[in-house]
Amino acid sequence: MMSQEANDLITRTGAKEPCGKLMRMYWQPAALVDELDGPRPVRPVRLLGENLVLFRGEDGSYGLIDRHCAHRGADLAFGRLENGGLRCAFHGWLFDTSGQCIETPAEPAGSKLCKGIKQRSYPVVEKSGILWAYLGEGEPPAFPELDC
Repeated sequence: MMSQEANDLITRTGAKEPCGKLMRMYWQPAALVDELDGPRPVRPVRLLGENLVLFRGEDGSYGLIDRHCAHRGADLAFGRLENGGLRCAFHGWLFDTSGQCIETPAEPAGSKLCKGIKQRSYPVVEKSGILWAYLGEGEPPAFPELDC
């Protein structure tokens, strides 16, 4: 029988856990492409213990960013898709698919506040009807060729 410590070693996938660090070195399936069909292509996802929001921008690109807004922690899964990104429903901050804040409506004209705000984001690729995410550090590895 496996000890509790050994079980924890191979099953805990948090960012600081050994198994979590290993799993983050590989592309992970995040959702089916079909799950983002329809008039509102926004979906909350939980990958390797992280709460994220996956969305398809108006240009067809995909974004995977922290689920809670950098401003006041509002749930971006309730955000609106508009103007090239996902707008927080609470105060209206707008984030593009890379997590960069591109608009803060309450700021005066000419404000550069949004340029210094960025949600944590992860690369997403579409292969064989599946959206894959890379949650690791640095540049993601080349996506393996799948025979599907």
